[in-house]
Amino acid sequence: LAKSPQIRERFISSMAPSIYGMWHVKTAIALSIMGGQPKQAAGKHRIRGDINTLIVGDPGLAKSQFLKYVEQTFPRAVYTTGKGASGVGLTAAVTRDENGHFCLEGGAMVLADDGICLIDEFDKMNDQDRTSLHEAMEQQSISISKAGIVATLQARCAVVAVANPIEGRYDQQRTFSQNVNLSDPILSRFDLMCVLRDEADPLQDEMLASHVVCSHIRSHPDANPEEKTKKPKTNKTSHLNPISQDMLKKYIVYARQRVFPKMTDVDSEKLASFYSELRAEAFRTGGAPMTARHMDSLIRLAEANARIELRHHVNSRDIDNAIAVMLESFIQSQKHQVAEELRKKFRRYLAQGPLADQFMAILDHLFKETSIKAQLASKDVELEEIPVEMTEVIREIEQAELKMQDATAFMQSSRFLQYFRVEGEKLYRVM
Repeated sequence: LAKSPQIRERFISSMAPSIYGMWHVKTAIALSIMGGQPKQAAGKHRIRGDINTLIVGDPGLAKSQFLKYVEQTFPRAVYTTGKGASGVGLTAAVTRDENGHFCLEGGAMVLADDGICLIDEFDKMNDQDRTSLHEAMEQQSISISKAGIVATLQARCAVVAVANPIEGRYDQQRTFSQNVNLSDPILSRFDLMCVLRDEADPLQDEMLASHVVCSHIRSHPDANPEEKTKKPKTNKTSHLNPISQDMLKKYIVYARQRVFPKMTDVDSEKLASFYSELRAEAFRTGGAPMTARHMDSLIRLAEANARIELRHHVNSRDIDNAIAVMLESFIQSQKHQVAEELRKKFRRYLAQGPLADQFMAILDHLFKETSIKAQLASKDVELEEIPVEMTEVIREIEQAELKMQDATAFMQSSRFLQYFRVEGEKLYRVM
């Protein structure tokens, strides 16, 4: 399985297949499940290998659904909610047994040792409870001194947390820390942050509705074989063949037990220059805090990328993927106008990925803008009948600094012909 081309994309698209789109969140969760490699530095200092993820977004975007999916798929996961989790419930408690003696009981983080701790409604926790997470998330141990018991418990788990914005909806005109009621020390302990926004997009909404309807038809207890294989309208990742869920579980267990990627002769210059540029931007724009911890995060993400492909060595493509995921998570946490500037500035680092994906993104963006304009101008207009001028397409491709011969080759590919048709100097979408 690992030798098949595009295994990384197939692995990510197999995450929570019942949820439509949300590629960035699926990537973050796939990397959290795989995790990096813990290390013992000189002087017995332990560097964690687990990847912590924070998901923030508008209501109704399947955030808790992702957590429930990880709980079902991952062999060792503990699910808890912020309101129902006191500091003691997450870390450890000293209780009296039936004989009146004091005894120590582990909380959710201790039970999830060597696994994943899933925390829903992360923003609803008390500040005192959240302070108990500081040590658990970075040093991955929990120290207790209560009732004459002094002990240290192991809590080597990744944390995937979900939070809602303060006002209920995420406001793009504010920075990330103004939107979320979380302190900087906690935010800096998360390797990845995903911001989900509920934006109106006629085409995406139609695809989503079709996906949900098909999902209901397929999952009905009395569905016949024909209904069980019903496919929604074509979506972007339909050219990828997802891995079945049973196979996925075995793949995850195998990768975590047998594969331990090493950093050897990688391009450390590239990592260092990216980190210093990103830090300068973080201080200038005031988005999510960037600290030295994020340098460790980059290395962990690169190792997790190598682990997805069951490789024992980290190569330059893993570094590029890690940088792209980190950059995407940083850009999402910025104000809207700053985010657009950053995308242009850091374009050379962004997931260059397969060229086909870049061209698809450009065409999707153009069709989205034209369809919104057309629908504002006249009420009833079919999405199939909205054209995009070829001159606009060429202009966008030149702005993205892509080559024209690559664009021509893409326009002859089966993937292009599946979604678009060309008539004269105009481009139409095939629904």
